[in-house]
Amino acid sequence: MTPSPQTVANISVTSDEEGEVVMDMITTPDLGAEPNVRIFFSGLMVLQPAPNGQSCEVFVHRSAPNHQLSIEVRQKQAGKPDLIKMRHVGPLPYALQTLGAVEGDPPIHGMSIRVDKNPQGIKAFKPGNASTEGEGLDQAVNMQGGDYHGGNIGEVDMLEGRPSILLNDVVLYTADKTRPELTINLKKNNQQVKELQPFASLIGGNIYLNEGSSVVVTWQVQGVIEQLKLPKRNDGVSYEIYIVNDPLYENETLPIPVHDEFKEYYKLFPQVPQQEQFRMEVIPPAPGSPAAAALQRGSTRIPCMSVLIA
Repeated sequence: MTPSPQTVANISVTSDEEGEVVMDMITTPDLGAEPNVRIFFSGLMVLQPAPNGQSCEVFVHRSAPNHQLSIEVRQKQAGKPDLIKMRHVGPLPYALQTLGAVEGDPPIHGMSIRVDKNPQGIKAFKPGNASTEGEGLDQAVNMQGGDYHGGNIGEVDMLEGRPSILLNDVVLYTADKTRPELTINLKKNNQQVKELQPFASLIGGNIYLNEGSSVVVTWQVQGVIEQLKLPKRNDGVSYEIYIVNDPLYENETLPIPVHDEFKEYYKLFPQVPQQEQFRMEVIPPAPGSPAAAALQRGSTRIPCMSVLIA
């Protein structure tokens, strides 16, 4: 029986020989340079691949102050302006049942991004061959990992994380990282745990279609289920899907308190005691310094990154 929107989902992990929790995901050494569809995840979202590798649920944080969900699909072709195929702004409504649902099961997803023929499941890029697309998914923050909660994060609060987004075919990777000019300290109970090396500020996902297959984006608009088909093209056309749960704009000159992304994430993980919760301390370079000039607005400057539980 599919859990209702008010229940929680179990999290599965494995351990290596030394007992450290590692990602329970199928990996691939290749990340080809010409995917048919690229997906980018930015902002407060949690990606949870299913243990069987057949799907990935993307929980969208619904209650973080000032954060706004937006989803945009763009058609890309060299030498031409992008063609915007769809846009969605604001919370997703409950619209879709999950994979394997039976009649009477409640909808739990607000959107699905699915390959319609012979989906290849969910994989993590673990570099074996060089790629111009990005780096390995191990650069992303994994809340289940040994550096964080070691498999003891508990269960996702579905009232905070659903309606979610469902995928059935994607290779996940690190598309961009925090800037090296930033000093980012991981802290617990106001005590420094360690200084973090640059990590994934943007998670990417590539889809490589077979002939005759398409990516089908399904969601609900004003009570009507809509579908957008993105077919495999052989004329240089590809697609990009931007899924963003960030503040729309933050004026850094105004006296607005800086929000703590990790503090917001623990709303999704209510079983983690306060004393076990981590915080990130972000120390920018001195104003006017060359390092400060190199920083740009956005998640590479103040991390507002999506994370994994895998």
